Amino acid sequence: MSGQVPNLLTPEEHHAEHFLPPHSEPPQPVRVFPWKKVYLAIGIFIAISLVILVSPLVFGLSRAGASAISLRGSLKTAELKALDRDFSAAADALGRAEEDLSGVRAGLQSLGAWRSAPWIGSRISALEQAEQAGSSALSGFRELVSVAASVQEALDSAAALSGVAVDPNRSYRDLSTQEKRAAIQRLYEALPQLRLGREKIAIAAQAWARVPQNELLGPIRSAIAPLANRLPELDTSLGQALDLLEWAVPLAGYPEPKNYLVILQNADELRATGGFIGNVGMLKIDAGDIASVEFEDVYTVDNPVASTWRDVPPDPIRQYLGVPAWYLRDSNWNPDFPSTASRLADVYIREMKLGRNIDVTIDGVIALQPEFFRQLLILTGPLYVEDKEFNAQNFFDVLQYDVNIGFGLEGIPIPQRKEIVQKLGDVLINKLFDIPADRWPTLLNIVTTSLRRSDILISVREKSTQDILDRRGWNGRTIGTEDDYLWVIDSNLGALKTDGVMDKEVIYSVDATDPANPVATVRLRYKNNTQRIDWRYTRYQSYTRIYVPEGSELISSQGAARPDVYRELGKTVFAAYWVIQPGRTGELVFRYRLPSSVAARIQSGPYRFTAQKQPGARRKLTLDLSFGKNVVRAVPGEDENEFGDAKYRYSDQWLETETFEINF
Repeated sequence: MSGQVPNLLTPEEHHAEHFLPPHSEPPQPVRVFPWKKVYLAIGIFIAISLVILVSPLVFGLSRAGASAISLRGSLKTAELKALDRDFSAAADALGRAEEDLSGVRAGLQSLGAWRSAPWIGSRISALEQAEQAGSSALSGFRELVSVAASVQEALDSAAALSGVAVDPNRSYRDLSTQEKRAAIQRLYEALPQLRLGREKIAIAAQAWARVPQNELLGPIRSAIAPLANRLPELDTSLGQALDLLEWAVPLAGYPEPKNYLVILQNADELRATGGFIGNVGMLKIDAGDIASVEFEDVYTVDNPVASTWRDVPPDPIRQYLGVPAWYLRDSNWNPDFPSTASRLADVYIREMKLGRNIDVTIDGVIALQPEFFRQLLILTGPLYVEDKEFNAQNFFDVLQYDVNIGFGLEGIPIPQRKEIVQKLGDVLINKLFDIPADRWPTLLNIVTTSLRRSDILISVREKSTQDILDRRGWNGRTIGTEDDYLWVIDSNLGALKTDGVMDKEVIYSVDATDPANPVATVRLRYKNNTQRIDWRYTRYQSYTRIYVPEGSELISSQGAARPDVYRELGKTVFAAYWVIQPGRTGELVFRYRLPSSVAARIQSGPYRFTAQKQPGARRKLTLDLSFGKNVVRAVPGEDENEFGDAKYRYSDQWLETETFEINF
């Protein structure tokens, strides 16, 4: 034992051995943590979470898109059925469209928290706005279709009673008295429902205008856009049609028959409300049926009272026409048509009683211009009376020749010289009554355009109807405004039909470079294009009145002696009598200081200017307005080459009353 050498340990081995517990196993290799499995588990969790999170979005948008595709089909069906006048089927299709829209709404409502998500949330909001606009539009369409179905039902019932089948190509003449009364009655009863439908359409149009179009999904945009893009136009058309119905139904003699004094004004001999009154007539209408209509020469009404009539005429009529009394033919002197209509009705009633011992009841006055008849002849085509052709191009020339020259050559007595007007009117009415129903919208457009351009003026006793005409500007009333204003009124006094060959331009300028002291100038530049005096044309002779804001102060005038200055109809009036020889050009100029009320609006902005059109007048309107500060925006807008300076310029035909607004 003593000879053996013991095993020596290294210090590290010795230290390890010293600390090993008794009987312990040798150390095992260290295990690596399974990160791959963890990553896989996390990935699966994220995937499941994403599926859970995205599923509502996918499901909701898919449901909304599918419903939108179905909606498009339902709307197309409704449109086709309405055009076929199958209003019951159209209503059913609109009902399906509303169900489809409910599907769009439900799909969007299931999107949950995605409404608050960046980017996608704004698109969801746009979709919801589009759905709301579509819902309001469909509700409005349902109201309108319901009214159409009601009217159609009334026509069908009346047709069954009369034994006449209802045909889409039938004309107004084909409608029986029962059908006309039934249709007008239903329209009268449906006016509240029509107003409701129009309000819903208007709400839908406004809502659609607020929808960001670029954020809509394709299927929903393609379904709703064709309908929604037509809403503004439909809203405007419905507003015009509703206003028309609200006064036209009572005007058409429902619920009570109506009697109207109808005056035909010749714009070639211009007077304040449109032209010299050549013919007058009484129209009796009962529930859309013309019970009677008779026209006659205005002189056949005036002449029987010539020796006893004592109404004193306005000074210009007495002075320049040499007329001692104020007869019916000259009674449209006041440019405010409701005021003139009141006088026309009063004078006609008194003259008929005094001259013929006939009692007359008048519910309203209607004034018609030649341009209205020209538009009607474009619609109806030529008329043939006494072997003469009257068409849109020649009817007024032929008619004027007949009643001024032709009657003498044909041996027709003077009192009967205008009987052709009655015959022509009868033929025209018959033609209009023969127009098929599918062309009635064209006739309606002619009527509304003529009302807007003052080629038709209407004034009635019934206040509610008169208020509607006032709102639309269809009764020729003087426009009340605290802004800048101009109304040029020519009254032909002894110039025969010379207005028909005059070129007329009204140039209105304002110098507001000193905004506290704006100065306006009205320059009338008229050219008499006739080269010789004959039975129809002569020197131009007019008593012209310029209506401007009340409080305006005349600075100077030229082109006529001794201008008259007075106040009338809430305006200041500058007036003068002037003459233009054949082949010559004349100018009548008024320069005046605008009142402080207009100056204040120029300083504070926006500046507004109303140019009221004289009925029957054919003129060009030119504006040259200087403000001393840049024009930022204007309605109507200027040409692009006029942008960016301190002036506003405009020049166009003066077809209707215009309102201009300039912002600085």
